[in-house]
Amino acid sequence: MPDDAEKNKKEKSVLDDILGNAISSTKKYEETNAGLETKKCKNCGAARPSDTDLKYCDFCESQFY
Repeated sequence: MPDDAEKNKKEKSVLDDILGNAISSTKKYEETNAGLETKKCKNCGAARPSDTDLKYCDFCESQFY
């Protein structure tokens, strides 16, 4: 029958292998900027593209500019 030290060493080795595999296979993501310029409605805060010529907000119908 294996002693406790040998059993713990084997369990630690298996756990290290699992964690090492998880870390190496995890995708790395970077934060990027979508590049869309927006303006906010002064009344409700809805975001609208800055290159549009809206006169009224589509959400609250207040004057946009």
